Order: sequence, then C-alpha cells, then structure tokens
Amino acid sequence: MGLDGGTIISRNDVLRGQCWDLNKADNSRVTRWSTCALTGQPLAPPIVACFLGRLYNKSAVLEWLLAKAGRFADEADVNRYLNQLREGGEAFDHIASIKDVFPLQYSPATLDAPAVATAADGAADPVLPAPYTCPITSLRCDRYPFAALRPCGHVLAERALKEAAADGTCPICGAAFSAADEDVVPLVPSEEQLERLQELLPRRRKQGGRKDRRGKGKKKGQQGTEEHAEQQQQQQQPAGSSQRGGAAEAAAPSAAQVQRQQQDDL
Repeated sequence: MGLDGGTIISRNDVLRGQCWDLNKADNSRVTRWSTCALTGQPLAPPIVACFLGRLYNKSAVLEWLLAKAGRFADEADVNRYLNQLREGGEAFDHIASIKDVFPLQYSPATLDAPAVATAADGAADPVLPAPYTCPITSLRCDRYPFAALRPCGHVLAERALKEAAADGTCPICGAAFSAADEDVVPLVPSEEQLERLQELLPRRRKQGGRKDRRGKGKKKGQQGTEEHAEQQQQQQQPAGSSQRGGAAEAAAPSAAQVQRQQQDDL
C-alpha cells in the first residue's frame, strides 16, 4: 500500500486511519467528547478547544501547525499531514496559530464500565458512564448542552452558566466573563450552533487579538511607571544627600572659630 508520492504506509498510519474512520462512523456526542477532532485519538490533558466548539489534544494542534508551516520531523509526519488533509478537507483551516485555540480545564472519564443486566429481559445492556459531568449541576455532557468559559477554561452545563451569568463570574474559580464579549463557547455544538459559531469566528479572532494587545499594553505601562518611579527616586537621593551634607558642614565649626573659642577661654 502506498500514499501520495509513492511513500510506504506505516503501522502508525494504519492505526491513526482506523481511529479516524471510527470517529467519522460514530459521530455521537460521546465520541466527540472523548476523542480528538483532529486525529481521532482519545483525549488526554492538556486539552484545548477551538472557537467552533471542537476538542483537541494540544500536541495534535501543535503538530498540525508545524505541518502547515512545512516543518516535519520525519516522513511519518508528512504522511500524517497528508492523511489529515485528505480526510478533514477544510474543516481545520480556521486553526492558523495557537491563538485560535484556548486551554480547557477538562479531563474525560474512562469509558470502560462493565455491562449491566436490564430489568426488561435480563439481557446485558452496556451502560457507559458520561465522559464528563458538570461539577455544578451533575448533568451529563452527552445528553445536555455544555459550554466552556474562555477566560478560565472551565467546562460547565449551559444551565449552570445561565445561573452564573447574573454576576458574570465563573461558579468554580470566580473568574470574570462576559456573554456579550463572546467568552462563552458552546462545545460539541449542534448544527444550528455550529452555523452561528462560524458566523462569529472572524469577530472572535479580532477580539482575541485586542485582548492580547491590551494585556501587553498594561504590562508595558506598569513597567514604564515602575521605571519612571525608580528614576525619580535616584534623582532625589543625590539631592537629599547633598542637602544633608551641606547642613552638616554648616553645623560643623571651622578651625578659626575653634581657636578663637580656646583663646577666649584662656
């Protein structure tokens, strides 16, 4: 079996292809919550999300960005990138830099629960645990809509976020967020949500860039203020020391005054 350019497929390529095929065949919410959208591999921290609500392994995103820049470690990376382009098409073109994803405070559960017997006919019915449950409402992510907060990365059920929107802070860590500022990103979205997210994608990119620039500007401003204060302090210290020196010289009697005082005492 060969790939484009007459290359020979490796065992890793076969396994990755099988994971991708399974991921495409089983497009259920459980699969999308537990596998990387880019490679089809199981999700493992660190996990990131894009602004279209898809979940990725961060290492897979970094490999994707290096491949797009034409930087390959070996031939296997070339074959992997070609496979992703063939299978994914333009689905991941919106990931052009690491700023197009944000980290999540999310770790999926292992889906290896044993089969249990049903009460109806006694047959074994595989009941799997949820990949993730909301820490506030205990709702399952595969049955209820969930979203992520971009400022802190916590993943919560939308029901919990609606309650938290009153004060505009994350109910887990207290980080401030704004629904109007597009800080809430639906995860594993429905078709209707995906269309809305695609419309918001250009604006979210611009907002992300402005936030980064504002953060850098604040840091530079603080550094400039501190440097200005240090310069003022350094300028004031010599003046103060010279004033103190002049006062000390004025207070100290001269040699002639000491001699006259001695003569008067005699």
